Amino acid sequence: MDISKEKISALIKDLSDKNEEIRWAAAYALVQTGTPAIEPLINALDARDSVVRLRAAWVLGRIGDPRPVDRLIATLRDGDWAVRMRAAEALGKLRAHKATDALILALRDEKTDVRRHVIAALTRIADPASADRLGELLKDTDWRVRMGAVLALSAIGDEKSLRLIQTETNDKNEYVQKIALAATSKKR
Repeated sequence: MDISKEKISALIKDLSDKNEEIRWAAAYALVQTGTPAIEPLINALDARDSVVRLRAAWVLGRIGDPRPVDRLIATLRDGDWAVRMRAAEALGKLRAHKATDALILALRDEKTDVRRHVIAALTRIADPASADRLGELLKDTDWRVRMGAVLALSAIGDEKSLRLIQTETNDKNEYVQKIALAATSKKR
């Protein structure tokens, strides 16, 4: 899509509109714009408005270009948990192996929703380097985090990851237990 810098700037401004439909329309238009919007969106990750930052991260993940990976890694330390969550999601969509270490650190985030999105990103990346930390999450108090850890370890699929899952086939949550059993039985 051929679009002017002024139009891109206007769409980025619309990411903070009070009307949710306008915000989403702008986000989808920026995704369609593609690579010409990348630099302005990277700059938008520094916006004062957290809604702009989180939508910029969301769009960057969907454009699919690896150029914003370093900036998205830095955004994992944003002061707003929703922005951190969207940065993790974007890194997963980009399958950014370079982000594995930063994502592993982000697994310590105090917000469960952030941890769940970080786990989803690690699932897409499927880097064996994350297996030990994901294995620790098999003891998390939130069953959704434990289930995500099982799915991420299953996506890695190496012997070590499957061994970690096998320790959790007796999880107290029936969903986690079923997913763990399915993951270990299909890989045998």
